[in-house]
Amino acid sequence: MKQLVVNADDLAMTHGINRAIMQTHRAGVVKSTSLIANGAAFDDAVSMLRHSPGLSTGLHVNLTQGRPLASAGSSLVDGRGFFHRPAALALRLSLGAVSMRALEDEITAQAQRVLDAGISITHFDSHHNVHLHPMAAAALTNVARRMKIRWIRFRSQRPVLPDVEQGPCWAHVDARARHLLAILGSQLCARRNDRSGPSRWIIGTPQLRHYSPRDLFAAIVRSCRDGLTEWVCHPGYADEELCAMLSAQAAQLREAELKLLADPDTRISLQRAGIELVSYAGFGS
Repeated sequence: MKQLVVNADDLAMTHGINRAIMQTHRAGVVKSTSLIANGAAFDDAVSMLRHSPGLSTGLHVNLTQGRPLASAGSSLVDGRGFFHRPAALALRLSLGAVSMRALEDEITAQAQRVLDAGISITHFDSHHNVHLHPMAAAALTNVARRMKIRWIRFRSQRPVLPDVEQGPCWAHVDARARHLLAILGSQLCARRNDRSGPSRWIIGTPQLRHYSPRDLFAAIVRSCRDGLTEWVCHPGYADEELCAMLSAQAAQLREAELKLLADPDTRISLQRAGIELVSYAGFGS
């Protein structure tokens, strides 16, 4: 059986992203989302989630944007009290400049804020996939074990690179490099006792960021295999709030993805392909 979790990342990043994710959920395609506990639009997101009981919610651990919820003086922040950028954080993790305690304290604080808001957490993943780094992966796994969170992105998931179009190898270098990084990360996140259960796969739009959402969707439909596949998506409105955070091109891609996921034909196409839309809540925490 082919089952697909369409998970919308970055809930609470902006108010427009919140509206976009709820729109795609109402369209019947997005059944899971990942919430940024220290996002600027957190309260707005929580209010929407309380009226969307069918939308399973994970924690989108954020260690690379904005300020922490735990101690402002931790090894995770710069002199101004802001998180380091992704590349800088990866370097600091590799050099041992970030403590495991700081990682676990911040992840715990973010998870606790979600729980205190009355939102159950069904899964863990991270902003910019920072938990592909072994040290961040270990911290996330430790917190997940204490909080009894079963699902962690990339753990026991095998990344799939859809065949979008034919062309010279050099045209696919960026996508293949990101795909190899995802494979390496999934291996580092794997645990021996995670081999039970259905086959699990993951497809993420960052792996193929130069392709249109509709081309990617057609490739996803062709690439879905028996077992459980997670499609990582990022719907949003290219409004002033989002364009202040991302390039205009990146913001427009999010709006194009929104249009695809909100289109009734998308859900119909998945049904015709024999793909069942599910959420992590349906598998237990």
